[in-house]
Amino acid sequence: MRKTKILSGNAYLYEAKLKNEEKFFLKEELNKILSFYGMRVASGEWKDYAIDRDSEKSSFSIYRHTSEMPLYKIVKNHKIKKPDEKWRVLSMSGHEIKRNRNLESILKFLEGKRLVLLK
Repeated sequence: MRKTKILSGNAYLYEAKLKNEEKFFLKEELNKILSFYGMRVASGEWKDYAIDRDSEKSSFSIYRHTSEMPLYKIVKNHKIKKPDEKWRVLSMSGHEIKRNRNLESILKFLEGKRLVLLK
């Protein structure tokens, strides 16, 4: 016997509305960010992270030490007007230092931002 779902009213519209309201990083995006973050943790540069979400954006904050302000914040905008504003990198002071339409170029930009100890 085949399994069937009996739905009445606007059940499909309700499900579509719920899917549109769920805004977060996609699984592939989060995997890329976390693997990049893991390489920097292994090298000893970064120590902690935080993930925040609201209706307009999701952010991945990177900390050098747990008690500090975030060193970088990778932000994904959900309500965008221009395609170039989908991904942004914010500095510790909150200023935008990089903006692009894809995550790979943002991570490539952060790849070049290595901290070096000077004597």
